[in-house]
Amino acid sequence: MEFTKKDTSVAKGVAILIMLFHHCFLNKDRWATVPFEQLAQQKYLEYYPISFAPFSEHFVVYIAAFFKICVGMFVFLTGYGMAASYAKKKMKNSEFTGYSYIKERYLNLITNFLFIFIVVQILSLSTGRFEEVYGNGIPALFYCIIDALGLAKVLKTPLFCLTWWYMSLAVILIVIFPFAVKNIKKYKEIFLVIMFLIPRALGLGTTDITRYMLAYLLGIFFYEKNLLVKFRQFLDRGTGLERVVKSIMSILILIFIIKCRQNAWIGEPFYDFWDGVAPAYMIMLCYGYLTKLRIISNILDFLGKHSMNIFLIHSFYRDVYFHEFFYSFYYAWLDYFVLLIVSLLSSIILEWVKKKIGVNRVVQILHKC
Repeated sequence: MEFTKKDTSVAKGVAILIMLFHHCFLNKDRWATVPFEQLAQQKYLEYYPISFAPFSEHFVVYIAAFFKICVGMFVFLTGYGMAASYAKKKMKNSEFTGYSYIKERYLNLITNFLFIFIVVQILSLSTGRFEEVYGNGIPALFYCIIDALGLAKVLKTPLFCLTWWYMSLAVILIVIFPFAVKNIKKYKEIFLVIMFLIPRALGLGTTDITRYMLAYLLGIFFYEKNLLVKFRQFLDRGTGLERVVKSIMSILILIFIIKCRQNAWIGEPFYDFWDGVAPAYMIMLCYGYLTKLRIISNILDFLGKHSMNIFLIHSFYRDVYFHEFFYSFYYAWLDYFVLLIVSLLSSIILEWVKKKIGVNRVVQILHKC
């Protein structure tokens, strides 16, 4: 038994579903009549009418806030996937280096991003957004290139889409991978503790990398210790009654984690801890339960394969260009479902275009350079 690529896609499918939910309903400002990125310019706000039935608005916002763990889930899966693929490449070629792996992973990441980046830039030409975001002249071109390379957030330059901040984090995680995997292998749990404590000891505060470092390292650690498989084997052992008890305990632990993370006293000051532990546990549950459900796992697998595209484009629909349309259906669940379907269909079309113009062949050529 192993945690396969399909299992990874199932977890990514869950992560992208909760990401869209998080972005849609994190707070009331999300469904203000003014797009989220323009809120700072408004003194008085009005809101689209939304029904959250059968739940209360407070409950939906509470859960949407917890769903910020979607970022940690992607980070955890990045660490796990990088550790797994690096180990396989080292097994085939003992001279395969960490530098070679950094180059390969960055090319895979940035070529997929660049394709969507270019498409979005072309489609936005008539809107004036380029000048609105980057400005004019040589500096604007410079900012655009930095953004296209996924470095805008780390270099503190303008982002064409606010949710693209994650690209800088992804690049950093790729660069530090050789250091991380080497020390996880050597020092194991001790390295996890040290890397969690160092930012606090140095008073670095909360940054993207300090907040999600634990999730990343846990991903690598879980691969090295094969903990996902061991957790699933634990769930599968025992009589029917014992498995029911384990299922109930799994749900109770999840509720406990939600309550802790969302607590102002023990959650907010320690987001770097909870955004490592909660995503890891959510992925454990996905692998322990959802991957066994054939129809559901196939749907999530399909969504997971399109998760990066959905992540990169959905904010343009929800917040930038069609904000009013996607909050116009009154029922929150319909707003959410329409955004999901439109984003998914866009991804399917983009993948078809990529195949037709041979983007993957270009990536293979670049790998050989």
